[in-house]
Amino acid sequence: MENTTSDLLQPPSPKIKVRNLVLAEDDSEDAEIFQDILNDVSSGINLSVVSNGLLLMNLLHTTQELPDIIFLDMNMPLKNGLQCLQEIRNFDKWNHIRIIILSTSSQPELVKTAYELGAELYLEKPTSYSKFKMLIKECLVTE
Repeated sequence: MENTTSDLLQPPSPKIKVRNLVLAEDDSEDAEIFQDILNDVSSGINLSVVSNGLLLMNLLHTTQELPDIIFLDMNMPLKNGLQCLQEIRNFDKWNHIRIIILSTSSQPELVKTAYELGAELYLEKPTSYSKFKMLIKECLVTE
């Protein structure tokens, strides 16, 4: 089944209880907003933030407790979101990790490629705090 732009706002299903989350985001302001939103919607989630794709891959290779979800920025230095996504999906031990792409672009070819490589969800970064909060909340089980 091919995903379309209308699929962008559909939350992953079935939902899982999220305990560990990684945000791969090179924009420090976006990362801070994400952290603020996460603090608003849940107090029981451990968040790790990395600023580029290379740091994300190093974290996955060295962490004792793998994340339940990775929110993955598409445009990062050293290794972009698609490169990270492809590498993650090539490791069997990481197949259970849900990957949600965050991007300022909703180009159909980019969205299609992300889904083909194994992204569970592709979200265009909202321009308002309230919309961003709503999207993150939809992706998480906080109870």
